[in-house]
Amino acid sequence: MEEEKIRCEAWKEEVNNLLIFAGLFSAVITAFVIESYKTLQPDPNNAIVDLLSHIASRLDNPLNDVSPIASAASFSPSSSSIRVNILWFLSLILSLTTVLVGIITLQWLREYQSYPGLTPKQSLAVFRMRSEGMEKWYVWKIFTALPLLLQTALALFLVGVVDFLLTLDNKVAISVSVVIGLTLLFLAATTALPMLQGLYLYFPFLFVRDLSKEPSQCPYKSPQSHVFRAFFSFGFYFFH
Repeated sequence: MEEEKIRCEAWKEEVNNLLIFAGLFSAVITAFVIESYKTLQPDPNNAIVDLLSHIASRLDNPLNDVSPIASAASFSPSSSSIRVNILWFLSLILSLTTVLVGIITLQWLREYQSYPGLTPKQSLAVFRMRSEGMEKWYVWKIFTALPLLLQTALALFLVGVVDFLLTLDNKVAISVSVVIGLTLLFLAATTALPMLQGLYLYFPFLFVRDLSKEPSQCPYKSPQSHVFRAFFSFGFYFFH
């Protein structure tokens, strides 16, 4: 039970840290969403300008036909605005989902560690029952999914930033894209390297290497690397 207590405390600390970061990230992205969703609607200032232009045209040419005012119903947002809003709204939803699931999992942990009014023998029996339930119902896998949700939200937000900046200024977009690209490259590399090392060890004929020297184990183990390896293994066995 002591080992399980340490495990639960570690998960509590990680989930609390994720909740703090997800809350801050949600606040940041909300500020972007508040501005970006306006691009999906016609600008009321443009409608006023069109109306004034129409009035001026009527005054200048009272006897001639004047083109009608453009209807707001004919407005269509740009494809870039649609993409950016999809990316940022999805990012915000995933971030808030992380908060919701994190709060629920903390409730599970509190219930899991609660043994009110039980003798040591009864507590041990209840502990074994609950421990088996946590494994059978994949509770620990839900915990490992929380960082994945937040990382996906962050990646979507960064891609949306690049798309948004491309509509404003190419120089700024290129500069920011380099930094974002390196960040996402780091994420992708650290996700794939553990699986690639597995291929390197299990299929030596695919690589040129010195068999007398075994490489050190790749330490980049993470929930996303395990998911990537699972998908790769499924695809490998499915197509073979």
